[in-house]
Amino acid sequence: MYKFSVIVPVHNKASTLLDSLSCLYNQTFKNFEIIVVDDASTDGSLQILLQEERKGKLRLFQRDKPGPGGYAARNYGAQQATSDWLVFFDADDLLVYDHLSRFAKAISENPSINLFVNAFRKMEGNIVIPRSEPLKNGVMSRQEALAAFSRSDFIHMNGACIHRNTFMALGGFPVGRYRRAGDVYFWLKVICSLKMLHYDPTVTSMWLLHNSGVVSDKNNMIQIHPCLDLKSECEIGLTWLEKHYLNASINRKILSWAVEKKIVGRSVKKDICSLILFSIRPRQWMTLATLTIPQPYYCKLRDRVLSG
Repeated sequence: MYKFSVIVPVHNKASTLLDSLSCLYNQTFKNFEIIVVDDASTDGSLQILLQEERKGKLRLFQRDKPGPGGYAARNYGAQQATSDWLVFFDADDLLVYDHLSRFAKAISENPSINLFVNAFRKMEGNIVIPRSEPLKNGVMSRQEALAAFSRSDFIHMNGACIHRNTFMALGGFPVGRYRRAGDVYFWLKVICSLKMLHYDPTVTSMWLLHNSGVVSDKNNMIQIHPCLDLKSECEIGLTWLEKHYLNASINRKILSWAVEKKIVGRSVKKDICSLILFSIRPRQWMTLATLTIPQPYYCKLRDRVLSG
């Protein structure tokens, strides 16, 4: 039986597909299967995958329902998995050679934990986008994890390893509910459902933003950030302090999304009204205040601040 099932959804990724798959082929840990789910690709991706399947390097599936749907493809791939541990990887990003070996080592040392996270690096072209302070190596309680998430996104699709039973019990990724950020919603939901997780601050994956059509398409963020739904879905069973950090995490995501909307001229009134006021951090009040500035002046002010 394989140690890991690596799920790779593909929709029109011919230009990056082989580079991404090579990251998996070159892993030092070899006891894993690659499950690729093609989602109605029309750019030659399927032909590449068929060649790789004939070489015996992966298991290839095609979804019955046509059209791109990354969350549905990942869920379908998880259903086909033959191992207890699921790892997700996007076909336009990169992994370091020890990505899986670090998961394997952490799992062997912490057999009671169901979620393992390796640090990731967010990149725009050759520019590394700064992130918050590094987290400690080792086991984190739910409270510590929620507190960390209230400060920064320490978990990403490419950097997580979750037990298949936990993934299935939580219903997998939210299909049909959100056009973007459903994965952020899901990982925060996972944190709320577990008492502990393990974090490794070693960067083993690169999220290449310039390849992400989902992120660049601002039509995918018409609604309020999906994390808001977690306030009603996940508060039961949390301590007061855990609820506070969950609400602070929700506020952070709502505000970050509102800033993106403001820049492109979308209304942020509903976003502002959805904030959980008692959990807004002091520095977030400044962000909130600037969001009330009319859009043309907002962009000028933001450009001035960013230019120093």
